[in-house]
Amino acid sequence: MYLLAAFLFGLNGALAKLALEAGLDVTRLTELRNAGAMVLLMATVLIRNRAAFRVQRGEWPLLLAYGVISFVLVQFLYFFTISRLPLGIGTLLAFLAPVVVVLWVRFGRRQPVGAGLWIGILLTLAGLALVAEVWRGLTLDLVGLLSGLGVAISLALYWLLGEAGQRRRDPVSLSMWAFILATATWSVIAPWWSFPWDSLVATTAPSASGFPSLPVWAVMAWVIVLGTVVPFLLVLGSLRRIGAQRAGVVATTEPLWAGAIAIVVLGETVSVVQAIGAVIVVAGIIAAETSRQPAPAVSRAGSDASGR
Repeated sequence: MYLLAAFLFGLNGALAKLALEAGLDVTRLTELRNAGAMVLLMATVLIRNRAAFRVQRGEWPLLLAYGVISFVLVQFLYFFTISRLPLGIGTLLAFLAPVVVVLWVRFGRRQPVGAGLWIGILLTLAGLALVAEVWRGLTLDLVGLLSGLGVAISLALYWLLGEAGQRRRDPVSLSMWAFILATATWSVIAPWWSFPWDSLVATTAPSASGFPSLPVWAVMAWVIVLGTVVPFLLVLGSLRRIGAQRAGVVATTEPLWAGAIAIVVLGETVSVVQAIGAVIVVAGIIAAETSRQPAPAVSRAGSDASGR
């Protein structure tokens, strides 16, 4: 289930990049994705657990932080990053978040972690040096690289806030409220009355031969349903069966999926050295992820829904 979710998240990034290249603005893409996911999750909660619409006064600060800071920043920075970097590399940078989380556990919470953390950090730094090809003067777009690191920090914050939020409510309703508040935020930043609806009838132009051109509205329907809600539900089902730690390891396949899909859908390429670096980074992330003491399966049920 998690492998399928990782594949769908990777494909989601490729299709979102097609929409961006067809002229849909990063802000509007993020706004529309949030709104669509909000509607579907509200319908799910309305059918399954109407009581979850009630919010206790003490919950609002966490919900606001979780929805506005985490969802708004994670999604916007991720889409901005892949608009400037190859999809596989942009997704790889986002997945440095587990390393950030474990560092916070070690130095912020002062909880013990295994030696795998330091091995993971060394592997991650070495792999990133290969991906960026630093000996050639940093071949990646610097703004995109910094944005990708911002995604990792924001995603780590998203996971940590998700852990805290699930002490008071279930992950589905927690995510629903996060999408509600994120959509409200975007509606202020970019009002709906100025939404460029004509951009949705534009047609994508995939660089890879053989992949069909699609209207942007169809791409966004996929992004909302099969790129957000369905993989989110698959993640929840996976977490109940294999737990958060194993799921976190399986999640590291997403950058590899994203890189492979980008070759087929977007016609992107990376050098052999960059591909080797990506594999080393994934190995480092796995080492860091497994250095943390196993947490209850519910602890990342909402976080691994991937706010991207």
